[in-house]
Amino acid sequence: MYRHISRRYVSLALTLAIAYTGFGFACSANDVSKVKKKVADAAAILNTAAKSNRSLYQSGIYGAVGSADAIAKRQQVATAVHQANEWLSMAVERAATLTPDTLPSGKTDIVALLQKAAQILGTVHVNNQNIQLVITSAITAINTAVTLTLAIKGTN
Repeated sequence: MYRHISRRYVSLALTLAIAYTGFGFACSANDVSKVKKKVADAAAILNTAAKSNRSLYQSGIYGAVGSADAIAKRQQVATAVHQANEWLSMAVERAATLTPDTLPSGKTDIVALLQKAAQILGTVHVNNQNIQLVITSAITAINTAVTLTLAIKGTN
């Protein structure tokens, strides 16, 4: 449990350090492509979380299929994944319109959307290491996209 919290704090600290120090990288078309790819990667990992949740439920890992406990665990994960996916979908759509000239304004939108997705996933607490690992991977992928997006200065 402490390892999960520590990773979150390290990622958050790195993100904040980059954001508040004002250091970053100049923006190029390649940088914009990297942001788009990282956002898409996070969305793909979230899709894996949804599939894993279904598989874990169907295999009885959450408890007897059809039992109240198993259904509650599946629904908790499914609800968080669905809500996070809504925010990630908006981030993907916003990233698709980015250019080096629009990155300064666009990155603010993208970061806010990604952070909302990560926050929702952070509320999932199911007593199962497999789904927690998948959820943690999705949060890490989202935080990586946030960090990369914040690190690129853009043209002003």
